[in-house]
Amino acid sequence: MQNINSDRNKIENFFIELRTSKLFSILNITSIIYSIVLISTFAAVYGQMPIYIVATHVIGLSIVIGNIFLAYKTENIPRSAGILLFCMLTIHLVNITIVGGINNPHFAWLFIFPILAGGTLGWRGQIFFYICCLLGTIYFYVVPESINLLSDNDNLGYTLFTRIMCLSIFTLIMLVYYFTLNEKMQHLQKALDLASFESDLFLGVFNSKAQSVIMTNQNGQIERANAKSHEMFGFEQGQLLALPISQICSSGIENLCTAIKHRQSTEAKVTTHNGQTIWLEYTTMSVIDEDKNTHTLITMEDISIRKNHEAELSYLARFDHLTRLPNRLSLQEKLNEAIAFAKTDSQEFAVVFFDLDKFKNVNDIQGHQAGDTVLIKVAQRIQSLNKANDFVARFGGDEFVLVITNIQSEKYVTDQVKKIQDSISKPISNAGSDYYVGSSAGVAFYPQDAQTANDLIQKADMAMYKAKSNGRGQYQFYSIEHDENIKRQIKLSSELNFAIERDQLNLLYQPIYHIDGKICGAEALVRWNHDELGIVSPNEFIPVSEENGLIVPIGLWVLDESCRVIRHWHDLGYTHLVMSVNVSYRQINSDDMVKEVQRILTKYQLSGASLILELTERVFADDLKLVQRNITKFTEMGVQTAIDDFGVGYSSLSYLKKTKFSSLKIDRDFIKDIDSNSASRKLCSAITTMASGLGLSVTAEGVETNEQLQILTAMNIDKYQGYLMSKPIESDAFEALLSNSN
Repeated sequence: MQNINSDRNKIENFFIELRTSKLFSILNITSIIYSIVLISTFAAVYGQMPIYIVATHVIGLSIVIGNIFLAYKTENIPRSAGILLFCMLTIHLVNITIVGGINNPHFAWLFIFPILAGGTLGWRGQIFFYICCLLGTIYFYVVPESINLLSDNDNLGYTLFTRIMCLSIFTLIMLVYYFTLNEKMQHLQKALDLASFESDLFLGVFNSKAQSVIMTNQNGQIERANAKSHEMFGFEQGQLLALPISQICSSGIENLCTAIKHRQSTEAKVTTHNGQTIWLEYTTMSVIDEDKNTHTLITMEDISIRKNHEAELSYLARFDHLTRLPNRLSLQEKLNEAIAFAKTDSQEFAVVFFDLDKFKNVNDIQGHQAGDTVLIKVAQRIQSLNKANDFVARFGGDEFVLVITNIQSEKYVTDQVKKIQDSISKPISNAGSDYYVGSSAGVAFYPQDAQTANDLIQKADMAMYKAKSNGRGQYQFYSIEHDENIKRQIKLSSELNFAIERDQLNLLYQPIYHIDGKICGAEALVRWNHDELGIVSPNEFIPVSEENGLIVPIGLWVLDESCRVIRHWHDLGYTHLVMSVNVSYRQINSDDMVKEVQRILTKYQLSGASLILELTERVFADDLKLVQRNITKFTEMGVQTAIDDFGVGYSSLSYLKKTKFSSLKIDRDFIKDIDSNSASRKLCSAITTMASGLGLSVTAEGVETNEQLQILTAMNIDKYQGYLMSKPIESDAFEALLSNSN
């Protein structure tokens, strides 16, 4: 509401401020004028006053003057005004009733009439009295021979002076009274206008066709309900009125009633009066009417479509879209639960890692559709032999993981592994053809082999490769003494310490294309060319570097070298290019990461917009608050952040809304069969739609065919990369590619 005080002019402001001003308040001015009148009266008629009348005037005058200082110190205007009026009344009652100094009662009305006029007629009475006093004063001045009507008829000047003083006081009081009343009326009008506006606003919200709005009394009975409420809960218009809120649904209303009781806002799944199951998002608030009765206002929205999408995406995030088995994320969660349970009860369990033998032959010779059929049949066979408390998941590709609990003996595990291997090795028939695959298995036990979920999977995987090397169709228990992989990892871990100083690391760059077909950036990919070990795959040395902490200096070297190259490309005129750099979870969980990025950008005179940091979903498993804080700082610097390999790692949809990412990259596992697998297409479409709704751009990885690109283009992805356009190449080859594309 507009501030009325700002609309005052100087005259209005002066008189209104006379009410409360410390020094020049109407109280002080009245006190001073009245003191002057008393002193003048005392000087004029002192000789006619008895001593007790003189004492009354002196005491009254002292109190009036002291009251001025009291009002200044305490700022209690009502109390000081009361003291002044009491003194005035006392002095004049003494003068009138005791002294008899006024032989004509006419002058006594000077004090009685304003009280009557102000109390009964308001400001009109004040104006009437003011005019009477003014005309009377003018009359005695013009017709001095009528002065004998007054008590002090020998002193015309004194009489006129005292009346003018009284008129001055009442003039000020009248003006203050008028402007104060006028301002209060303006405030009242503003309040009425605001109340009208709020009423219209409430009616507009209440009659909304988008949300259901219900108001209940203190007993939970519905007092008002809009048309949308009747439609949502399956009632005819008006049937909700006087109905208890607990009876508007067939089931699920308990949460809503609890939320109303505690003034909460939340979501609930309910079954309506007509049997329809819906999800509601609702908020509650208290409103108090003019009789101080409390009512509850409930606004509800049907979010069933959104919840169904969330459920679908949640399912896709935790279950393999082909075999319908739990995926890697579900396996991680299950292992963590099993570890916690085993710690409590001092039990052990086994993790069995299966890898299909000769599956690549089926894929290469018979095609991906035949390969998918084999994977589905294998998943069904493993699941059919699964014990009640055990857990099976598809780890990825042709790999499956089985968690065996309630282990009775080592033979109990081997018997179950053999049954599954025998079942897998049986022929799989499809469309008149029989396919033969086998499996190799590795077993790791908790707690003797490993104590964490990742380590258990890793040890079982190592044992599986040991079994595969011994001959297909075998199984092997994890044994560190005979594990060449462990020895190689130790070797890699040691040699990585010198990789940077020996200049063994180099970068390759894979072009990233905008959907319009133009190169818009590159992804920097690190390679290690060891003098003795040869070219070491990043899939092998990156996990080692993350484990021993060397990923931090390696990551900084990659970031520095990438920025040096993009600076060079910008100098060549390709200023639109953006460099994407992979960042480890160990780097993003460091307080120094932001400073290092800023230092390198400054070193090469690059803006933040020239850099995209790609993070895997693994970062969400650690200190999320630190990750969010660092990503926020990167955003403030202009540096973009992307989720790499989306959907295959530590997927959790809640992090997408909690963290300000710029884009996400769909993993190549979802792209490779998008042209032949409807589930893959639906999954990619769902991810793209979700990203668009969250304001994220989408990049597709691993695009290898024109058919894949056409499907992705129809899904309105933003960027893509893959072997269809170019493999990762050296920087000079990338520059040649840029030149040719121009």
